[in-house]
Amino acid sequence: MAEHKNYIEVLLKGGRPNKNLKSFLDNDRRVLSFAIMWQDNSYDGGDKFYRFNYFLSDNNVEVKEIIKANSGQYPFSMLLRKQKLAKTPILTHTPGTNMRDVDYYTPADLKCGDVVPIWGRHCLIYDADDFTKQWY
Repeated sequence: MAEHKNYIEVLLKGGRPNKNLKSFLDNDRRVLSFAIMWQDNSYDGGDKFYRFNYFLSDNNVEVKEIIKANSGQYPFSMLLRKQKLAKTPILTHTPGTNMRDVDYYTPADLKCGDVVPIWGRHCLIYDADDFTKQWY
């Protein structure tokens, strides 16, 4: 009966049911946080350390660089803004023209010791915070 009610509501140009509402209510402010490292092989590179945050409410990911004070680095701390991270990104000439299914990272894919490619940078997951360890 509930499915029929939703169908009639959509036919009458009413509101659409929010399919992600339950996930948001169950997992709001619950974030899996990993410490990752990227070994930069450029001339002035070296090991760069990041914080990899996976938001359970909407399956989005953000990656922030950990910059120490007086390190001489520019203060551009975001490597990846909050978005879904594809396992194999599909690059197109025009945004929105991708017709193939994209496989995104889930919590089952993230384990300590694994390497996560983030737009061509192979980052090693080497630690997790206490909440993440308890959640797993």
